[in-house]
Amino acid sequence: MIRIASLTRFGGIAMTCATAVPAAAQDNAVRNAADAFGERAGIEQSGLYTESQVRGFDLNDSGAYRIDEAYFSRGGALDDSVLSGVSVRVGVNAARLPYPAPSGVVNYRLREAGPANELRLGAGLRDFGTRVLQGDVSLRDGALSLAGGFVWSPDRQYAQGYNGSSLTAGAVIGWTVAPGHRLRGFASVNDRQYDGDYYVIPNAAAMPPNPRILHQYSPDWARTAATTTNLGLLYRGELHGFTIDASAFRSIWVLDNGDNTLISSDAQGNATATTLRTPQRRWKDSDTGEIRLGRAFETGDFGNQITLALRGRHTVTELASALATPLGAFDLETGDPPDVPERPWSGTRGEDVVRQYTISAGYGLTWRDRVQLRFGVHRTRYDKAVQSTSGVTSERISNTTDYNISAVVNLTSRFALFGSWVTGLEETGSAPASATNREEVLPPVEAEQFELGARYAITPRLTLIGALFQVSKPTPGFRSDGSFGLVGEVRHRGFETSIAGQVDDATRVVAGLVVFDSDVTGPLVDAGIVGGSAAGISQFVVNANIERRLSDDLSVDAGFSHLGERWANTVNSFKAPAVTTLNLGARGRFRLAGRPAELRVLASNITGTEGYLVAPSGLLTPVSPRTVRAILTLSFGPGR
Repeated sequence: MIRIASLTRFGGIAMTCATAVPAAAQDNAVRNAADAFGERAGIEQSGLYTESQVRGFDLNDSGAYRIDEAYFSRGGALDDSVLSGVSVRVGVNAARLPYPAPSGVVNYRLREAGPANELRLGAGLRDFGTRVLQGDVSLRDGALSLAGGFVWSPDRQYAQGYNGSSLTAGAVIGWTVAPGHRLRGFASVNDRQYDGDYYVIPNAAAMPPNPRILHQYSPDWARTAATTTNLGLLYRGELHGFTIDASAFRSIWVLDNGDNTLISSDAQGNATATTLRTPQRRWKDSDTGEIRLGRAFETGDFGNQITLALRGRHTVTELASALATPLGAFDLETGDPPDVPERPWSGTRGEDVVRQYTISAGYGLTWRDRVQLRFGVHRTRYDKAVQSTSGVTSERISNTTDYNISAVVNLTSRFALFGSWVTGLEETGSAPASATNREEVLPPVEAEQFELGARYAITPRLTLIGALFQVSKPTPGFRSDGSFGLVGEVRHRGFETSIAGQVDDATRVVAGLVVFDSDVTGPLVDAGIVGGSAAGISQFVVNANIERRLSDDLSVDAGFSHLGERWANTVNSFKAPAVTTLNLGARGRFRLAGRPAELRVLASNITGTEGYLVAPSGLLTPVSPRTVRAILTLSFGPGR
């Protein structure tokens, strides 16, 4: 049985992914990518990993998010009206981070105003015929700058067949207060609504048949509506040889309505459905702050860097019981759930509060251009208190010390070795409602990562990276007495490789591969209750993107993605098939009505691959069908 808490959490992840929208600039993830481990620009994605999953682990557990390297705890996803791009950092590109994490780090890059004042407006079609109007602006006036944008979709279509609308807007303001002192502030709002989520659950040891393409299975009265707001301030200054970085963020996710329909189906499509309704609530509210002090100095041939940092977060999650409305039986391939009257929510509420504080000290050493070493120690106090929906209160306080060590050794001007060891604190949440210790606060766990790799510059513009890695951490589950807690360990051990850069003056490539073994151990595995591999993750992934410039104003591109088969349940009794997709696109620049214009056309999943993607929770979502998007953008500004 799927836990309601897991469903709600997964639904939140799905909504986060679905509502990530770009600003009016014609974004290009391939050009932005430094490696093949994960890069997003707007809705264009390249690389092996995403903001939610790296090396088979869920980053929503580790909280490994940064904004321009400043510590950030997400309430809701940071939208693209204030972003220039998003990078997943692992391997050599994570070795220099002041606050690394075992599963990798996602770094959000804020927009910066360009050298010239400019307004860009775009219109066209997004996926599945979604009409969109979008724009962005870049302004500079002396010490002040502004960069921002908006995206409006009055009739938005989703891959699962949902229909709704969305509006996103935001801006980043920069102010050079004095030489060596800069302040930036940003604000963004993402408001969206659509006609309810649905997920499929196999009720036998076999995959259900494919759902109808772009078909909504939720009842007519089902609705999902949410607003995400993100606010932030960042300061960087230099004073008497010291650097000071300070940041403060507020991230709020308000869920006005959240209806999730669970469809349980066998291999023949014999299905039953239940809609779970939760009330309006401030789903998550997170405040984050950090201050870092650094000092760099030289002693002979050695460069030294010392850093001290204090980080903290206060996260409040409003809990609510779910009201289940059974819809009845139907055929998944040809029918719909029976019409059932809408029921208003009734139930109980609760609250989950986390206070976490970390003090860090770090030291970096460089020797000429040959060796870079970094050491760090982080002392964390973690305090979690839950007022459950059943009225029971529980609290847990943990104090832990974590470490990171990394080294990069340049053996030649083109060849380098790197390695790292990182430990970190990750949340495990609370016991589910079906456990005897219902909603009891679980202890945070220590995750650990080892990595050894090499980087080779094939040419000055084309780089190959390869690494062996191992990431491990305790894992929760049900004990024999019906209680829920830490019962074993999961370890991902594998190999990843990336090649990225310019093949020649006209061709850029970003390609990567990761293969790993997911090993679950503990008494539940020994007893045969769960399998020895984690569910819902592809242990073999290939991703490749290539862009070819045909002229100064015209380019074509292609993207290939292969996600290997996944175990569809924790018992490891059956698998979801592999999913392979191919995208083709073109980008052209020209003048329209005397203005610079750009047309971006991208066809996704052109082979029409069907099937499901299975999540670690066991929930299935359909593969996004074939679609074409086309956006035309016009630029306005001085000299245009």
